[in-house]
Amino acid sequence: MDNTSQILLRSAELLAGQRLLLVNPVADELTRELPADWHVWTWDYSAFLGLRGKLPEHQLSFSHLCPAIEDLEGAILVMPKAIERAEYALAQMAPLLAADCPLYLVGEKKGGITRAEKLLAELGDGAEKLDSARHCQLWRTRVHGEAPAFKLTDWQQQVPLSFPDQQLELVSLPGVFSHGRLDEGSALLLEETTPLPAGKVLDFGCGAGVLSVVLARRNPDCRFELVDIDALALHCARESLQRNGVEGQVYPTNGLSDVHGRFAAVVSNPPFHTGVRHDTSIAERFFNGVTRNLLPGGELRIVANGFLKYPPLIEAHIGPCQVLRENNKFKVYSAVAPG
Repeated sequence: MDNTSQILLRSAELLAGQRLLLVNPVADELTRELPADWHVWTWDYSAFLGLRGKLPEHQLSFSHLCPAIEDLEGAILVMPKAIERAEYALAQMAPLLAADCPLYLVGEKKGGITRAEKLLAELGDGAEKLDSARHCQLWRTRVHGEAPAFKLTDWQQQVPLSFPDQQLELVSLPGVFSHGRLDEGSALLLEETTPLPAGKVLDFGCGAGVLSVVLARRNPDCRFELVDIDALALHCARESLQRNGVEGQVYPTNGLSDVHGRFAAVVSNPPFHTGVRHDTSIAERFFNGVTRNLLPGGELRIVANGFLKYPPLIEAHIGPCQVLRENNKFKVYSAVAPG
């Protein structure tokens, strides 16, 4: 069981039997081992899949928005990686709680929980640390009961972008990759103007949808499918497509789990690399799996940190790999499936 769930179990006397909202949990056995009337909101499709079957369907939500649960006796946020995502979640959780209801924040010390006091103090009469164990902390405030109603439009950013051949507007939400800007890797990939093969194109790890919007306009004979694990990214991608008059199918997937059929091309700024770790096992699994989704002669076109040893992996699973563009940080790779 995850450390955050174990520290919650240590405070079972505060939680057992309560009607509780649990946000951003790990997909473990907490909701079974701690008896409560659980209602879970997650934006992580992997966690959603892992919790299916452990909760009644109507008590588990995968969405960019928190479900409107009534008569809650408390709410718990498992600290997300991005502080802005925590603020986004708390802004939706607090209005669901009546005055003096507890709002908990739990997380690992290395994962931003040290900011819990500041995050919670604004929502109630200060914040108190209830427990510290297993490199985690559990914090609580009792809400004022006067939190303003959540408005999605207050949190959405409209990001204007200009390219030599077009202008567009992206929609972005807190915690979505490269929130509020165009990241350097995607910018380099979009400098490459070589046409994609005609047919279906998969935008893997689509984020706010910038690759699909730009490339769909450049490649009118392509039909785009956009996938991501993050519900907020999927919402932004749908909004970005609509605002820019681009058609595309948008749906969640955990890796390639929900991707079916074969594609003329797969494009991606893949979310495989964190910090400076050189572990390429996730990338290798993707390169191995994506071969089943590429048509003969289909192209894989990705951008990645230049120091990552992707070419041997790409060539082992797909075919000869060439560098289309590069700068001092990133490289754009292309490989064509045999046939």
